[in-house]
Amino acid sequence: MSASTQPRIEFAVTPRFDVFYALYTLTSSAATPLDTWKSRATDRLPPDFAKRASLVAPLPIFWPLLADAAQSDPGEISFTELLSTIQELPAKDLQRSILGGIFHDDEAVQTLITERRTLKQMVAGAPAGVGELLTAFGLKPFESGSKAVRAITSLLERPEPFRDDLVSVLDAFWNSGFNDDWRALEADLREESFRMTDVRDESDPATLDVQLNLPVTMDNAGHQLRPKSGAPIDYQKIERCFVIPSAFNTRRWWTKYTSASDRVVLYFPIARDVNAANRIRRDVTAKAAGEPARRTDINAESVFRALGDTTRYAIASILARTPTTSADLARSLKVSKPTITHHVQALRSAGLIKETPSGGSTKLSLSRDTVADLSGAAVEQLFSSSGELNLGTTRRRRQD
Repeated sequence: MSASTQPRIEFAVTPRFDVFYALYTLTSSAATPLDTWKSRATDRLPPDFAKRASLVAPLPIFWPLLADAAQSDPGEISFTELLSTIQELPAKDLQRSILGGIFHDDEAVQTLITERRTLKQMVAGAPAGVGELLTAFGLKPFESGSKAVRAITSLLERPEPFRDDLVSVLDAFWNSGFNDDWRALEADLREESFRMTDVRDESDPATLDVQLNLPVTMDNAGHQLRPKSGAPIDYQKIERCFVIPSAFNTRRWWTKYTSASDRVVLYFPIARDVNAANRIRRDVTAKAAGEPARRTDINAESVFRALGDTTRYAIASILARTPTTSADLARSLKVSKPTITHHVQALRSAGLIKETPSGGSTKLSLSRDTVADLSGAAVEQLFSSSGELNLGTTRRRRQD
C-alpha cells in the first residue's frame, strides 16, 4: 500500500497541551512518575493558587478538558498565543469547546447553551456512555452544590468571567516557574521532534504507529485509524494529524477536533521520556531564557537540523541581516503565521534566535555568537572520545 494513503503526520513542539497536563499532575492525588517535579512545582505556587484554580477546574480531570478551549488555533502555538486564543474566544465557542469534551454530542451541547434544557436535565437524560464521563467529571450523581456543577454552571451562565478566570490561572501557573520548566525542556523536545520526523520519513508505513508510539492503530488495509476505545476514524476524514513530543502526558491522552470543513484534526502528545521534567536543573533555565550561548551550550546536531530546512534557512538569512518581527517574516516569505511560529520555535530551541522588545512587538535576529561558535562546538562533539553516540537516524527509507 502506498504511504500517500496514510494521513500525513506533522510534528509540533508547543506547550498547548503540556501546560494543562502539568496542572493535572500538580492537582491529582494519583501516583505519578513526576513526583520530583511535582514537589518542586507545588512549593513555588502562589498561596491562593489552589482556590483560584478550583473555580475552573474543581477536579484534576478538568485540566485536559480545558485544553480544548484553544482548539480553534491549530498546530504549534506559543503560550502567549494560547492565552490570546482563549481570551479572544467568543463566549459560545468557549462553551462549545469545553462542553463538547464532556457530552460528545453537538446537539446536546447546543441544547445546554441555548437553555432549552438545564444541566440537571441533561445529566439525568444522558446515555450510558456519556454517563460514565459525567461521573468522572463529578456531574453524576447531580448535586447542585458540588464544585463540578458550580464550575459548569459558571461556564454556562457567566462564560466571560469563567474565561477570564481560566486565563488568569494559566498565566499565574506559567509565571510561577512553569515558563522556566518549559524553556529548559523545549530544546530536548525539539530534538525529539526531529527524531520523530526521521522515523516518519524512514520507517515502513505498516509499522509507523508502533515506531511513533501512538496510542492508536493505523489500519492501512481498512484505511482507518483505530483507537483503543470508540469508533474508528476513516483516513479521508482526517484533515491534519499532529504528533507533539511531551514531558507531562503520562496518561497517554490524545484528542480530536472537528474543523470548519467537517473533517478532524488529531493531536497525539507523546511522552517518551517521562522523567525529563524531574531532571530539570535550575541552572539551565537562564540559558534557555535567552542568555548568549556558550560553545559548551551549543548542540551542533540541533543547529544543523534547524538550518537544514529550506524555510528556516531563509528565515535565518533574513534575520542575520535585519532584525524582523514574526509578522514581517510571514509577509516576506508569503507563509502563514502558524508556519512562521513553528519555524522560529525550531530556530529558537537551537539557540539561533535573539529577541529584542520593540514598541508593542518583538524583533528577532540571528545569534551571531551561536553561528560563530558552531564550528568549534561541532568539532568538539563530533570528535569527542566520550559521550553517547546518536546512531538512531539510519533507518530503511520508506518506499512510495
